Amino acid sequence: MQPFNKYFPPDWTPDKGSVNKHVGKHPLGDRARKIDQGILVVRFEMPFNVWCTGCDNHIGRGVRYNAEKKKIGNYYSTPILQFRMRCHLCSGWIEIHTDPKNSAYVVVSGARKKVEEWEPEDNEVVKLKDDETKEKLESDPLYRLEHTVQDKRTGEEGKTVLTRLQEINDAAWADPYTRSQELRRKFREQKKRDKAEHDETERLRDKHSLGIPLLPKSDQDTLAAKAVEYADLTEVEQRKLARSASGLFAKKKKTQLPPTNPVLKLGQKAVVQTRIKTDPFLSQTTKKREASSSDTLVKLSTGSSSNKKLKSQPDTKGLVAYDSDSSGDESH
Repeated sequence: MQPFNKYFPPDWTPDKGSVNKHVGKHPLGDRARKIDQGILVVRFEMPFNVWCTGCDNHIGRGVRYNAEKKKIGNYYSTPILQFRMRCHLCSGWIEIHTDPKNSAYVVVSGARKKVEEWEPEDNEVVKLKDDETKEKLESDPLYRLEHTVQDKRTGEEGKTVLTRLQEINDAAWADPYTRSQELRRKFREQKKRDKAEHDETERLRDKHSLGIPLLPKSDQDTLAAKAVEYADLTEVEQRKLARSASGLFAKKKKTQLPPTNPVLKLGQKAVVQTRIKTDPFLSQTTKKREASSSDTLVKLSTGSSSNKKLKSQPDTKGLVAYDSDSSGDESH
C-alpha cells in the first residue's frame, strides 16, 4: 500500500482531535500564516501587461507571484478581492483589485496598466451585454427573438470561408447517388456536344481542304466579322468568274469601267488587290495558272526552234549516192 506521508506524533491519540490541531498548525501550512488577518497567500498570475511605478520596468502578462489574497467587499453577492504582491525587480508592492461589475481587474497602486484597448468585434471575442440589454432580454419576448436572429446572423458571418464551404458541400452531397446521377447526365450531354462540334469541324475541313485546325465558333468572332465593311465586290466576283471560265491561252480583255470618283476608284482597287492577295484560293489558282502558262510557252518556244532546225537540214533518205558508181565507171 502506498504511504500517505503523514506524521503522527507519539503522544497523539484520536481523542485529541486532528493532528494539525494537536500540533497547532493550520492545514494550509505556511500559506495561512496571516489567516487571522483574513489574508491567504495564493499563486497569482498577472492578467495583463503593466509598468512598475517603482522601477519603471515592464511586467508581462502571465508572470506569476505569491500574492496576499484578501476579501475587501462585495458586489451584490460576489466578493471583491484584493491581491498584493512584491515586484520581482524592485521589491515594491503592487496592489490589484477585482471588478465584478465589469468582469475585469483594476490596478490600484504600485503599477500602471499598459493601454491596449480594442473593440470586441475587431478582436473576435464575445461582447458582454450591459444591464439594460439583460433586462430587455428577460422581459421582452419580441426583443429576445430579434436578438436571437441577430446572433445567428452574426454567427454565420463570423464563420470562416472553409467552414462555409464545408457546410455547402455537405448539403449538396446529402444524397450522393442522386448527385452522382446528375453529374453523369451532364457529362454525357457535354460529351455529345463535343462530338457534334468535332464532326462539324472535320466536315468543314474536308469540304474546303484545310490542313489547319479550326477553333470553335465564338460570339466575339461573329461580331468582329460583322463589323468589317467592304466596298463593292462585283469586280472581284467578275474576275473570279473570268479566270475560272477562260481558257488556258485566252487573251485578257480589258473591261472598261464606268467613270467614277477617282478616290472611290482607288479604294475599290485597293480592296480588290487585298482580296486577291489574302484569299488563299485565288492566290493558289493564280500561281498555278501562271506556272502552267509559262511551261506551255517554254514548250512552244523549244518546239518552234527544233522545227526550224529540221527544216534547215535536207531530207536525204530518198537520194542515191552516185559517187561510188561514177568512180567505178571511170575505173572501168
